[in-house]
Amino acid sequence: MPAPPHPHRDPIVHHDDRTGRAVIVAPRRGERPHGADLAAAHGGQGPASWCPFCAGNEDRTPPDVLRAPAAPAPWRARIIPNRYPFAEPAPAPLADGVASRPAHGVHEVVIESPRHDTSILSIDAATWSDGWQLVRRRLADLARRGDLAWGTVFKNSGPRAGASLDHAHSQLVAIDFLPPALQAEFAAAALRADPFADLLAEAHAAGRVVREAHGLVAIVPPVPRQPCETWIVPTSRQPQFHATGADTADALAHLTQDLVGRLARLLPGVDYNWWLHDAAWRADAAATAVVADRWHWHLEILPRASELAGFELATGCHVNSLPAVEAAARLRDA
Repeated sequence: MPAPPHPHRDPIVHHDDRTGRAVIVAPRRGERPHGADLAAAHGGQGPASWCPFCAGNEDRTPPDVLRAPAAPAPWRARIIPNRYPFAEPAPAPLADGVASRPAHGVHEVVIESPRHDTSILSIDAATWSDGWQLVRRRLADLARRGDLAWGTVFKNSGPRAGASLDHAHSQLVAIDFLPPALQAEFAAAALRADPFADLLAEAHAAGRVVREAHGLVAIVPPVPRQPCETWIVPTSRQPQFHATGADTADALAHLTQDLVGRLARLLPGVDYNWWLHDAAWRADAAATAVVADRWHWHLEILPRASELAGFELATGCHVNSLPAVEAAARLRDA
């Protein structure tokens, strides 16, 4: 079961108005187990003996929040509470702008296969789609609560991308404030009448479209931060992924596997992250209200092809060795 609350170990979010940063301090994150340590503790036995995400080891995780299919059938995908959260229910949600306060929210794990699949490419299409359908349903549940401002699902694939366990999984987080990066995106989008129509038109004109299928377009963004960064964007205005239909979730599942396959062929062994950028769930900021009806949710996939070094960390300005148009051409041919 999750560790009991502790006043000095519960997540705290700090907002720094001098730098515009928001930093969550979550001491229990340092206690996350790593797959190599679990395997060593079990004498090098197979993952079925030690991996908490494998079918048969459900007693090593908190109970399901959602699962597919429903019990008593064997599950193919599950969402469970994260034992090592950086957001969790606070005694009471507090107003934005407080310098330091409990990191109020929800932090969960999406287990994407009952087998010890270490790549999404080895997960069968039906199981992979089940995971995305659960994400859509869970984000919809959380958005309706009213105490949370924004949510996302993100994946860390591989150690360079921050994964501690190699069993395929993602993480789902919902919090009660808008992160600075989203505030900046909303403010920039508010300057255009139709920001995503512009984005897609420019991608088509420049030759940065990688794949288009079932109302979704995979593009290399105009200023990619890493070689072969790609975004998946719906062609129509869809502010929030959870408000789309089941067919969109299936299309996203198909396209993510397709793009990761292209990455694997082009950059063998590369680790990657991805994250979902939804519109805000509460229109409690001017920029959010302006863009709410013109936003397109989108999934950003970032290969970890080169290290973030001093210049990137100091300035937020990335150095990328592969031009966007060339990256798109290589991905199309991969």
